[in-house]
Amino acid sequence: MADEFFRPYFSQGVFAQGNLTKTLQYRWMVGNNNSNLDVPASKLDRDLSAGVALTWLPTTGEFGPRGAFGDYERHEKLATRFNLAFTYSPEDRQSPVGTPAGNTTLRLADSLNIFDTGALADGVTVERARYRLVSASAGLKYKGFWLQGEGYGRWLDQLVADGPLPLGIVRNSGFYVQAADMLIPKRFEVYASASYVLGEFGHHPHEFIVGTNYYPWNTRNLRLNTQLINVSHSPVSSTFGFYNGQITGQVFSIGFTTLY
Repeated sequence: MADEFFRPYFSQGVFAQGNLTKTLQYRWMVGNNNSNLDVPASKLDRDLSAGVALTWLPTTGEFGPRGAFGDYERHEKLATRFNLAFTYSPEDRQSPVGTPAGNTTLRLADSLNIFDTGALADGVTVERARYRLVSASAGLKYKGFWLQGEGYGRWLDQLVADGPLPLGIVRNSGFYVQAADMLIPKRFEVYASASYVLGEFGHHPHEFIVGTNYYPWNTRNLRLNTQLINVSHSPVSSTFGFYNGQITGQVFSIGFTTLY
């Protein structure tokens, strides 16, 4: 939940990635928006967005295929990963005041879209905002056990609205932590996780998850997943996930996924 709340979305642009040393990787991108998914080019502003990340792999120089969750490969030597990232994007509502906001990527902790009329003040519509995100994560893998945590800090400022606002910046922080263990090597995994979102608005949204992964064939690319989510006041509404805005309760899911 926290990852879905804080993360940037989908952009087009130019990017580069590589190794500064054998154990230190870099990535950067300059794009045309925080998200241009299903947004006509005519509605995008001309401001550029950018992101940069550094990843340090001090012990083994790797963290499994694609840095994936879990230790399916069963590392006999402790594998560690540390990551620091920054994202910046000037945003606008992508539609005229008085019509539904085209930009739905920036939500407050109470799940309201910052560009919806009344989100920050009665009858007032935010037309522009600047999105900045800092994140840091650390993880380890060892003999089928995997542990990872990530923290976030997000700032929405440089607000432009059609009326007075009670604040000039919206600050949110949060984190998630997840652990997993292969009870049966390369076959059956159990995991648990928790995440929190803190800051203005909302009721300190949080969740706890328990789940399993079953790998019927000798590959991590095919799995049967089951999980139970106990969520309180979800700040996100996700087309790709399991949440509706402000949902409180339990969500059970079962799915079969293929990666090719």
